[in-house]
Amino acid sequence: MTEIYTQQDGGLALTSLRDVLPGKPELSSSKATSYLEEIITLPLDSILSEPAILSSTSSQLTNALTNLCTSSYPTFLSLHSTTTNLTATLSSFSGTLTTLLDDIPTLESAARSFSSDISSIQSSRRRAALVLEHSSKLQDILELPVLADACVRAGHFQEALDLAAHAARLAARFPHVQAVQDVHAEADSSIRVLFAQLLATLRAQGKLPTLFRAVSFLRRMRVLPERALALAFLTGRLEALNTALTNAEGERRGLDAPDAWARYMKKYIDTWREGVHDLVTQYAAIFLERPPADLSREDLDVLRTLLPACASQLLSRLLDALRTALPRLSDAPTLTALLTQLTYCSTSFARLGLDFRTLLPPLFEDAVLVRVSGEFSKAAVEFGKTPRTNWAGVGAPRRDSRAAAGTTAGVLQMPPQALVAYPPVAVFANALLAALNGLRLLAPVALLKDLVRALDGALAQACRVLLDAPREEAHEAATAFVRLLVPFVRRGLIEGGVMPSEELQGVMEEVNVWISRATANEVA
Repeated sequence: MTEIYTQQDGGLALTSLRDVLPGKPELSSSKATSYLEEIITLPLDSILSEPAILSSTSSQLTNALTNLCTSSYPTFLSLHSTTTNLTATLSSFSGTLTTLLDDIPTLESAARSFSSDISSIQSSRRRAALVLEHSSKLQDILELPVLADACVRAGHFQEALDLAAHAARLAARFPHVQAVQDVHAEADSSIRVLFAQLLATLRAQGKLPTLFRAVSFLRRMRVLPERALALAFLTGRLEALNTALTNAEGERRGLDAPDAWARYMKKYIDTWREGVHDLVTQYAAIFLERPPADLSREDLDVLRTLLPACASQLLSRLLDALRTALPRLSDAPTLTALLTQLTYCSTSFARLGLDFRTLLPPLFEDAVLVRVSGEFSKAAVEFGKTPRTNWAGVGAPRRDSRAAAGTTAGVLQMPPQALVAYPPVAVFANALLAALNGLRLLAPVALLKDLVRALDGALAQACRVLLDAPREEAHEAATAFVRLLVPFVRRGLIEGGVMPSEELQGVMEEVNVWISRATANEVA
């Protein structure tokens, strides 16, 4: 504030310059204040001349303003018109703006509603754009099940497993994407087909490389533990062997033929030998020689026990088949050939720890005993059917017959020639010798006592037939039977040291008594 000093009541008083100016003009503007501050700083002469300067400047401004109004009145008129229009426009704009401000909440609500309505469309468009952007990758993912199925059908099992593993990784990475989960499910379906196909491979006829490959893929799939996988392998190989043995049983058609059982058993044993040998060697190579590195000791012990159990079951099946077939093999050469075949088979299995030669003798001993005893008994039955009129000697005088009756055959291998004169006795001798000759091919030592008992029984039965024959016609035939045939055939079975059975001794004693009486009557 500009201040001056005035004399009042004998002293100086501080007064504002604005108060001493006449008329109290409006000096509140910043320019007026600045001017008053400048006046105070001027000397007195300048202040005294200031009114004349201000009057001159005012006149100049008035003249300039007059000239300006005279020369530029159109501009002022245009400016006035424009200002008027601008005022009206601003008033209209203010009204419109007010209306717009009143309508903004409604517009905002409508915008929100519209945004809500088109959000699904926008989302769909965004998804469509994203799908279009990654269409090649999506196509690769969607083709995984088709490719896996094609690999399974073409036998490319490793590629199929790789594709399934890739689908599983995608499913774990995107658990909430339904399309990826569906792809994973379809790929798993192809893997289940692969699993069934690999199990079918174990049941089909196949060699070690094929089966090892199938087991390797089953291990990679990690569907079955090692124990279950070994059981599945053995079950499949047993099924394949059962199929082969069933095919071998086709030879059993027409078993009424003489050699039908022999053909059947020969093929059965060959099939059994090949199948069991393959099963044992394949199982040992796959599960025992090269087990998985992470297999526990307990699991390895279980795998080692499965093979002997399976082999024992198969061996029991072979022995059961032999028990059924051997009694039906009537001739010795067939039994001998079958025993030789089984011996070679057992020898080959001895290298695998499956030597079953000690189990064969009891089976064949029973078969030989049944066959030879049956032939002895059949010969005695046929001898008993001799007509009562056929006992007389043929082609030899009675004297020669008595002389021959007192001698035995000089050569062990040759039957007594005197037997030829008595056809029933000769036929009976031929039947017994045929049974003994067949026994030479397969003669178990353990059957000696049983065979001697069977032979003595047949001879005793034949002696009873002689006792029932006409005494006059049959005493020479009885003499040849007792003194020639009986010692010869018993010597053909056993060389001394074994006395005839009590039954045979008793019957022969009766025949000898009868022969002695008949001879005495002839002499008298």
